[in-house]
Amino acid sequence: MFKFAFLINVPEANAENYSTRLENSETITIVEGVDGVEAGVSRIPELIAQGIDHFDLCGDFDDELTAKIRAQAGDGIRIKNSIYSAEELAKLEKLESMYGYGMIIKADGIDETVWRSMKNDDCATTIAFVKDLEQAKAAAIRMAESDVDFIELCSWFDADKTQAVVQSMDGALPVGSCGLK
Repeated sequence: MFKFAFLINVPEANAENYSTRLENSETITIVEGVDGVEAGVSRIPELIAQGIDHFDLCGDFDDELTAKIRAQAGDGIRIKNSIYSAEELAKLEKLESMYGYGMIIKADGIDETVWRSMKNDDCATTIAFVKDLEQAKAAAIRMAESDVDFIELCSWFDADKTQAVVQSMDGALPVGSCGLK
């Protein structure tokens, strides 16, 4: 069984007030807000103790901090952070609002896209759990047509898959991915 968590930095967020879980016979996937990257550093050992061994981190976790977290987590724990290509980063830096946060996560054991949302005063997160690249592209188009300001992809999305998502919505939103390294 694949056990995965995607941690995102959202002010005033924690496991009790800003999280969602997708669980079936093939995966346990948790998306959880943390109030600051240091709260994320503290949360990872707790999730490891619950059996989570794959982590993606939002773009607020830089490469240096991610390397530190990876070293502390130990062998057998995979941790990646979201990064943006130069072109996508330029689009991200031009945003006037980052309130609408879109996430697309590849999840096993589903046939149709599963939509979830979480919201507080600082962030509205829209999550699409998808089975394949076609569903991911359709989700990105839907996000581009809604109140989402930018999208981050889980580590399943390598450079080619990330570019396919960007192209599917004609580059309408900045897209980062945990799978670009």
